[in-house]
Amino acid sequence: MVRVVVVYDIHDDEKRLRLAAKLKSIGLSRIQRSAFTGKLDSQRLKDLYRICEYFASDDRDIIHVFTLCGYDWSRRRAFGTYREVEQNVVIF
Repeated sequence: MVRVVVVYDIHDDEKRLRLAAKLKSIGLSRIQRSAFTGKLDSQRLKDLYRICEYFASDDRDIIHVFTLCGYDWSRRRAFGTYREVEQNVVIF
């Protein structure tokens, strides 16, 4: 299993919502409005790459996928609080 962080900027609102739903469906969790993280096995990682290729179809779209070892993830620092509420509205 590998820890991944996915950060994206998708121009189209509907496509952005569909991408978020896909990321959740493969087991990732939202950590910011346009950022997800989770642990994936090699097959799910390949699925993630295919999803990203599909959704980054417009010249204005970009998706970054970072793979992190456990040590790198343990060194992250998060400041503030995060809480996801209905309709994907994030409150800080």
